[in-house]
Amino acid sequence: MTPSGRDSPQPSPLCVLVVDDHAVVRRGVMDIIADMSRDFLFLEAETSRQALALVRDHPCGLVVLDLSLPDESGFETLTAIRLTHPELPVIISSMHVEAEYARRAMALGANGYLGKNAAPGELALAITRVLAGETYVSSGLAGELTTSDGPSGRAGSSRLSPREREVMHRLARGEKLTDVAAAMRVTVQTAGTYRTRIMKKLGLTTTADFFRYALEKGGMLP
Repeated sequence: MTPSGRDSPQPSPLCVLVVDDHAVVRRGVMDIIADMSRDFLFLEAETSRQALALVRDHPCGLVVLDLSLPDESGFETLTAIRLTHPELPVIISSMHVEAEYARRAMALGANGYLGKNAAPGELALAITRVLAGETYVSSGLAGELTTSDGPSGRAGSSRLSPREREVMHRLARGEKLTDVAAAMRVTVQTAGTYRTRIMKKLGLTTTADFFRYALEKGGMLP
């Protein structure tokens, strides 16, 4: 109870879109999420076309996406989502547990990646971290990704999405954040979010570190 004697307002339910061509898998994912400590609403899709239509027509707050869909690859679905909803959190839940799949998904802008064989608690943990603005990769895959990114343990530029790489390129050329936002047709806040996400992926802790890295590496980003 608040001091005034009224109940504190509860957060609105978060709308989660679960995309998988197997109904039993969708149900399992929704059951795990429903056991978490906040309220959720659910949308379901079994194809990429259905998923993109739901993202277009509904204010989703999270997407849990399979890579193996009957009409097109989940990679293509993720790419399409990022074109229209660059800030929408997307977690890949896939039967593919090889590092190259996770690396590609993260490069395309996924916020999290874990295998379908992950324990229910790991999916809940991934959702909690992603909704807090962090990225999440299954522990086994995270070790492979870190190793492949070099001895420093810093995630390489392959972890950046195309939009994040564009921000890095522009800032490396000396453009101001306001100019970057205008060129990319996003708000300054969104451009700042890209910069923050880049820093997290690259293990950079200060703005000075970011600009130093951008100046050193920006021209070499793919």
